Amino acid sequence: MEEIANIEPELLESLSDSFEAVPNAYLGEISWEAGIGGRLRPDAILDAVVAGREIAFVVETRGDVFPRDAREIVWHLKRYLQELDNSNRRYVPMILAQSVSEGARDFLQEEQVAYHDLSGSLFVSVDETFVLIERPKPKRAKRRAMNVFKGTRAQVLHALFDRPGEWVSGSEIAEYAGVSAATVSETFKDLERRDWLDVRGEGPAKRRRLIRPDVLLDAWRDSILAGRAKKRSRYYVPRMKPEDMAHEIFSANYYDDYDLEFTGQFAAQFYTPYLSNVSDLTVRTFGKRTHDWLISNLGAREVSEGANLVVIDGKANRNRHWKRDENERLMASPLQVYLDLLEDRGRSKEMAEHLRSQKLVWR
Repeated sequence: MEEIANIEPELLESLSDSFEAVPNAYLGEISWEAGIGGRLRPDAILDAVVAGREIAFVVETRGDVFPRDAREIVWHLKRYLQELDNSNRRYVPMILAQSVSEGARDFLQEEQVAYHDLSGSLFVSVDETFVLIERPKPKRAKRRAMNVFKGTRAQVLHALFDRPGEWVSGSEIAEYAGVSAATVSETFKDLERRDWLDVRGEGPAKRRRLIRPDVLLDAWRDSILAGRAKKRSRYYVPRMKPEDMAHEIFSANYYDDYDLEFTGQFAAQFYTPYLSNVSDLTVRTFGKRTHDWLISNLGAREVSEGANLVVIDGKANRNRHWKRDENERLMASPLQVYLDLLEDRGRSKEMAEHLRSQKLVWR
């Protein structure tokens, strides 16, 4: 099989391996300089045999393919095929990509468009012949997809989740989340590709609205569970229960002199009681000054076992717009509590799902 510069050898090799796993299927020649009437020119035309039948794949190649990308590519492929209606060859549209998202895979299957990515996943539907090999996305693609859930991009997501159902502008979200307009723009593009944002208007009047929040939250959860947990410092505070520590912090921090919030099991129990009691207090601190004050004020000492105080260090100057009343003043948002629970020990993941079922529900 001859290589062509516009399709990575790694992708061609992966495609060949996938075909070898299908009975009576193999790849033939690849044509690069294959124009299709007028100016139309696909990335390649690939001869193949599937179930003993000769076909020709009309191929478009991409990096990562999400639903919006898939719709655009399919539109191009259908234009190519219109020019081939009078041909005696059996042409089949196909996407070759580094990765094809689950949403894009579903769409392509509905449209009867073949696809293959570096995970080894393969879909071909030709007349009575149906081939479907489903494998998880490549690890490299998973790492790229996780970026939207980290750092300042995650702050954009928090801002969107805090305004469910609202049509918002990029500048509004940038101000609300405390991030740059460029970060908001990049994050919006990523979310649009995944069909997680609705868009209306153009230019300064352009507005977005979060859609399919449950699907987005599933992806966020999966990225956390697949990654490395954030570092947590563990301390022991003598003769104090979690509620005693919380009361002490609340009293001393009444005027927000120190930037912190309660999260983990303690906060989950506040929002949606689940356990008879919790054994520790988890505090997210923003800045070294707050961290040091907390440890000093409670007289805590760091331990490897028997901790009743857990501290997660976050970035300073974090905006917390979601607060509703005085009782919630030092509580992390339900969304943040849910995400922190996913990285915690013991029954925290159970509490996370209970919290989500009660507080993170959208109509």
